[in-house]
Amino acid sequence: MIPTSSMQVILEASSDSPIVIETSPKATIATLISSYCTIKDVAYNSGWMIIDDKERALPQFSTLASLGIVDGQILKISYKGQSFLSREKWPFMIALAALIICVAGILVISMIYGLTGGKYPDDYGVVMDAGSTKTNTLLYSWKSNKHKGTGLVTQATNCFAKGGIAEMDPMHLEPVINCAKSVTKRVDPSVRSKTPLFFAATAGMRLLNLTNPDRVDEILEQLNLNLTKTGLSVEAIEIISGKDEGIYGWIASNFLRKTLETPQNPDSWVPTTYGSLDMGGASMQITYALPKDEAENGTDVTELELYETTHYLFSFSNLCFGRQEAERRHRSLLVTDITKRNYTDPCSPFGYEYAVLGRELFERPCTKSKIFDAQIKEDPSILDKNFTFTGTSKPDSCKSAVSKLLDNDLCKEKGFKECFRRTHNISNKNKFLAFATYYFTTSFLNVTNTTLENFIKVAEDYCLKNESEVEKITEEDYGKEYCFNSQYIQEVLTTGFGFTPTTWKNIEFVGKIDGKDVGWSLGYMINATNIIPVKDKTPKLISATALAVCLVLFIMIVVGAIIFILRNRDRADYNSA
Repeated sequence: MIPTSSMQVILEASSDSPIVIETSPKATIATLISSYCTIKDVAYNSGWMIIDDKERALPQFSTLASLGIVDGQILKISYKGQSFLSREKWPFMIALAALIICVAGILVISMIYGLTGGKYPDDYGVVMDAGSTKTNTLLYSWKSNKHKGTGLVTQATNCFAKGGIAEMDPMHLEPVINCAKSVTKRVDPSVRSKTPLFFAATAGMRLLNLTNPDRVDEILEQLNLNLTKTGLSVEAIEIISGKDEGIYGWIASNFLRKTLETPQNPDSWVPTTYGSLDMGGASMQITYALPKDEAENGTDVTELELYETTHYLFSFSNLCFGRQEAERRHRSLLVTDITKRNYTDPCSPFGYEYAVLGRELFERPCTKSKIFDAQIKEDPSILDKNFTFTGTSKPDSCKSAVSKLLDNDLCKEKGFKECFRRTHNISNKNKFLAFATYYFTTSFLNVTNTTLENFIKVAEDYCLKNESEVEKITEEDYGKEYCFNSQYIQEVLTTGFGFTPTTWKNIEFVGKIDGKDVGWSLGYMINATNIIPVKDKTPKLISATALAVCLVLFIMIVVGAIIFILRNRDRADYNSA
């Protein structure tokens, strides 16, 4: 077709209405731009450009005819400093934003799915150790899935309440209850109702149960009433046996020493665990492992499975032979004539004088003796009178007095309800961990790691000190008890349990292991985890289905945005050519 002598071209601008320009097919694009600038009354600038319907920037010195521009054709005019396609700027920006948001979304939801949920939560348990002199409330935790069926328990916090529960008024147990409430605050409210609480009383309540079971029932009833108010799941309120207390102490000490999973060689018996020696205020326990064949024929043996390992434990307890009750019986044995009020105590430092009420000497479960029963019945006021004891610092006499505590013939003669049970069949291969009073005494005297001969010498030297010399070492009153303690420990371990100068080295006196306290309550909690069911894994914040749907949607948007951006980038590259 031969171009006409004149033609019309319609120019559209992004920010203005279209303009019709009369021109010639022989006119160049530059001429067209010049005409536009004249009509708009703006200065001509080489930065102007004209774009055809294919989004191409037309060469400025080409004619309209050569470019195939026809009469009435609509072209776009723009400025190079602006977006290459100003009317299409927002779709491009939206596509870019969608790309960024979706890529970020893919990363975020993938992290949420990968990092949240799917884990076993922490489990919690509370054990209340109600001893003869205090109640220790302990919060423990472990991973719910456990390890070989048993929890790897750690202590989270604890709270002490002074005084033995057996000595408290059943209607005024606030110190013990307040400790339970204090520990409960450390448990997340969402899991409190599923957190077990175990109240376990030991020798103090065992003794009270011998003389006043009705009062024991009243105390336990009030405990049950008040402990349920903590919001925890009260699983047990009980008086545990001395045998069980010994087993729990054995579990705790071997758990901390990491020996509970060590397999035993069935062909030769060399214990892979430690025996435990525990001395509290009212009782003492000895526990150690036995070979299976020996355990099957023995008494006082318990089969125990922990961490998929079976142990056969010999354990027994001597009630009334904890440090506090043993010292009380020692003093009662010093009284030879109930009508006399003044006596000497060879185990107390010279110059030290103390008084004990008659009922503390003759009416306690561990000291009640038939020898003085008739006289006390004739004159009950004896129980309310003080008996005064004066220290003499005589180690030989102290040792002789202490030995009477383990004399079963004398025990029966006096009519005491509990007598000491000895054992001399401990294998020379058994190693022991001795804690509680054993450790407190040996640590005070600095003999936790020494020979029996040196232990005896240090104990004798300490027993020779008078009151002022003891007070130079420590101002605390308990410093005056360590002569008795040391002589008593020596007597128990040698005469009572048969340790010799050779096997004494098998005893390790410990207060902590790897910075953790050794005590039976830890063993109680470890054993209890065997019957506590595993909790389900925590839920993920986003389900697998929701993750898949979101990923598919985001990926589709990302692909579409990339295609759109690449196509427009190609056009821009072409236009800038």
